[in-house]
Amino acid sequence: MSEKHLQAGDVLPQYSGKLRLFAMRFCPYAERTVLVLNAKNLQYDLVFINLDHKPEWLFNFSPKGTVPALEYEQGKAIFDSNIINVYLDEKYPDVQLQSTDPLRRAQDKIVVENFSGAQSAYYTAAFNAPALQPSSVENYHKGLDGLQKELETRGTKYLNGSEPGLVDYTIWPFLERFEALPLLGKTEFAIDKAKYEILTTYIEAMKNVPAVKAYRLPAETHAKFTESRAKGDPDYNMLDSSEVCCMRPRKKKE
Repeated sequence: MSEKHLQAGDVLPQYSGKLRLFAMRFCPYAERTVLVLNAKNLQYDLVFINLDHKPEWLFNFSPKGTVPALEYEQGKAIFDSNIINVYLDEKYPDVQLQSTDPLRRAQDKIVVENFSGAQSAYYTAAFNAPALQPSSVENYHKGLDGLQKELETRGTKYLNGSEPGLVDYTIWPFLERFEALPLLGKTEFAIDKAKYEILTTYIEAMKNVPAVKAYRLPAETHAKFTESRAKGDPDYNMLDSSEVCCMRPRKKKE
């Protein structure tokens, strides 16, 4: 699979008949849907998008030009990871990722909502460091504390239970990226094992989940992309090793 991000002027690849996901390789929201597709063992094609120079045809699938967007039939798509993932879970129920209990589903949504403060703090630390306030660090650790307490209360390997579910795949992409912050000099955002023993055990377990393992990137890679984006020149294609893409030859990397 090419990890080239298509951009303005590039041709839309031919539709293969599979589900097709428009994504960005380093986007945590797009990763949420990739993980759900993987967990459900669905066949799909991935098309990566340069979000700074979007192909014109992307707006046919996502009116706001955002990713992820899922083409479920040729020319027909839905967008937003939360909407897509619930659709996939209901459309393809063989591997069920949500609880059948309405209360537990509501509780899972609360877990995700309570974690949003940590996500916001991450974005500030990673991409807008001058705007960092003591409250950002406080909100970050408050989110981690809350997640650890939830894991302790549930007493299960994953938030979903003995196997990961939608709530785990929704939160994981940010935990994956949090590990890059200390590499960017933000040591106050480190997830200390002594303080977060339950949470770090959970993180290591998630790294070995097949759906995650197939797509996860190491902290060093996330740090490298984050640095490029923070400098105003995101290196979208840093992982691409294809020699031919977008129906035209590419120069070999020096």
